[in-house]
Amino acid sequence: MNFKLDTNYSEEELQFISEHDCKILSEITLSKTNFSSYEIPRRMFNYGGTYIAEIIDDETNSPVWAVLSKWKGVYHFSTYYSSLERLEQGL
Repeated sequence: MNFKLDTNYSEEELQFISEHDCKILSEITLSKTNFSSYEIPRRMFNYGGTYIAEIIDDETNSPVWAVLSKWKGVYHFSTYYSSLERLEQGL
C-alpha cells in the first residue's frame, strides 16, 4: 500500500527535524499493514533509523506521534507520544 504524506511542518517541528538530522518523507510504501482508520499516517519522518508517523489518537481525536514497527511481517504502530519532546525522551 502506498501512502502519500503531507510535508508541511510548523517552524517548531522543522527545528526538531533539523536538530536531529531527520528525513521528511513525502510517501511510503508498506506491504502489509494493520492500521485502524485512525492510524492512517498523515506525516512521517525518519528519526535515527526509526520511522515516526503523525496519526490520530482514537480516544482523544487529536494528533500523536507514533513509532512504526513490523511484527510477523505486518506493519503497525507500537508506541505513541503526545509531542516531539516526549518522543525525544522516549527514544
